[in-house]
Amino acid sequence: MTPGQFNNLKISEKISSGFILQDPEGEKAFIQKVFADDTWEIGSEVSVFVYQEDGGYKATTEHPNALTGEFAVMTSVQSLPSGAFMDWGIIKDLFVPYKQQKSKIVEAKRYLIYVYIDEATGLITGTTKFKRNPQYDNLPFEKGDKVDLILMNESELGWNVVINKKYIGLIYASDVYKKLYPLSEETGYIKAIREDGKIDITLQPEGYENIDEFKQKIIDKLNDNYGLLYLSDKSSPEEIREELQMSKKNFKKAIGGLYKDKIIDLVDDRIKLL
Repeated sequence: MTPGQFNNLKISEKISSGFILQDPEGEKAFIQKVFADDTWEIGSEVSVFVYQEDGGYKATTEHPNALTGEFAVMTSVQSLPSGAFMDWGIIKDLFVPYKQQKSKIVEAKRYLIYVYIDEATGLITGTTKFKRNPQYDNLPFEKGDKVDLILMNESELGWNVVINKKYIGLIYASDVYKKLYPLSEETGYIKAIREDGKIDITLQPEGYENIDEFKQKIIDKLNDNYGLLYLSDKSSPEEIREELQMSKKNFKKAIGGLYKDKIIDLVDDRIKLL
């Protein structure tokens, strides 16, 4: 039985309130009838999420916001001197002990939580204390891979982010082309995996193979502005970022391609749609 994860368990017994499930080693978990399927039969194997409660294992077919080893944004439903309970997305709330709170968790507010098994208690636990820009080995990424991000916080270097709910990376300030907000979700791309195992992220795909996205954004902006856009290759990176939310490098690639395709004309300080 692996708490904090989905387990494939066999239905061993049906009782009035639900079902008893069993793993190959004989450990048992109880699941309420409300979470069971009408097609369940004794001997069938089911995939369920397992958690601990009242000294035993319980199961649900609900999907939590995060498994053990993952991050998720959760809302506090109760804050006590001993710790806080977070809405985990399932029937059971996740407990974050007071000692695992970077700052005191306030009821009804949202926090980024990491879920893990506490070594001392063996219980599924949450924490708001985690390393910034940790080093990793054997990462399942390659340069250019598209990833899901959760924005953590802004620093002097840029923005710390959670990648695919499991890893922490960094978007350098020079790669930020729009307003970002803590705990919001974004799509990003692997920019580099450094020799020290740290991950650099960019918000926009790099390379000419992705330039169509930027070309279309410029065309859309031109259509919205009666065929004129007061930007050029002499415009500042800040002006381009404010108007188009892209880097000057990608902007120059895009207008170069559009000009070559005879879709736009470049006139002094402006772009004209042909």
